[in-house]
Amino acid sequence: MIKKRFDQVNRLVKDILAFEEIKKNKPENTQKAVVVSIKHHTTYHRFFYLLLKFYKLAGYNVYYQMDFATFRNIRNKEKYLSMIVREDNFLIVNKKYKPENYIEIKDEMFSPDYFSTYFEKNNNTDHVFHVPMSFHPLMYHYGLWNRRVDVNKKRLNSIFCYGNFDALAYLDIKRTEFSVVPRTELLSFMKEKSGFVTLSGKEELLKGIKEGSLKKKYAFAIKEDFELPMEDVRETLSHFNFYFCCPGVVMPLCHNVIEAMSVGTIPIIQKEYAEVMYPNLTDGVNAIIFDDLKHLDSILQNIFDTPETEINRMRENVLNYFQDYLTPESMIKHLNESIRNKELVYLQAEYRSVKLVR
Repeated sequence: MIKKRFDQVNRLVKDILAFEEIKKNKPENTQKAVVVSIKHHTTYHRFFYLLLKFYKLAGYNVYYQMDFATFRNIRNKEKYLSMIVREDNFLIVNKKYKPENYIEIKDEMFSPDYFSTYFEKNNNTDHVFHVPMSFHPLMYHYGLWNRRVDVNKKRLNSIFCYGNFDALAYLDIKRTEFSVVPRTELLSFMKEKSGFVTLSGKEELLKGIKEGSLKKKYAFAIKEDFELPMEDVRETLSHFNFYFCCPGVVMPLCHNVIEAMSVGTIPIIQKEYAEVMYPNLTDGVNAIIFDDLKHLDSILQNIFDTPETEINRMRENVLNYFQDYLTPESMIKHLNESIRNKELVYLQAEYRSVKLVR
């Protein structure tokens, strides 16, 4: 009992000191400003952090005036949400600062019902805006998202995939309304292919890239065997022509596809997955899209015979898609246009968004 009380007091003191520190943040010398008037921040968790982080990375002063209770609520909640108050010089919370001209974001502008467009409106996106999927939050937190990568290097004519393939966690999507093939089933399917390779570590990966032994292979970095370090993700992806997209835990969307597209690696992706990315990916333009496992099988039989000119064309389209819609600057530009046009903005809330599917 005494220890519990001590821990509570200790946390309170730390929070008080942290709040006094964050109040010292001052606006940077820019006319671009966003005022955050959102109270339901916990609805969106990591995606709320990403929303504000994109404004910050796009050169905005982010004003989020809050009292101590709100500060504590954010600081001690979900890991990624808390980064908005834990990162240095991110928010301006002190009420003495107020911009003259600004964009204001309010609760009523946003909805977590992200997938209603797909399931209820035939994917008609007129008069709405979907904040697109992005990198893993830590890619932005650690400044890894825009590290220089040579996207024009000679690449392996191979398919690469990386991530977690936990058998229990990634079956949850089968209990949702989505019809995508779960990543565990995709892995089982790919393991039956003669070109399938499981990478055991970074040394094997680098050797395979350098010597070309991974050419025309399906190279998988499975987390349980080899966890690809976050700082190596984009550089590694840039060595391959194709990326094999696996869905997330409870929804098709997963950050890996965005990381692949950022370096022009062409996504091989199931149709439903491609259609809940906004704007939708297009087969033969900026993705290779399959309907089901049978269709995927037929695609894989000829994938490495794709002419280099065709690969280069798709790679350029993938890079253009990323630049036009997925960078902080481009996303914020489109978001602000939607706000000015009074369009409803759909912001991901992961599990909550999936539960709203009817």
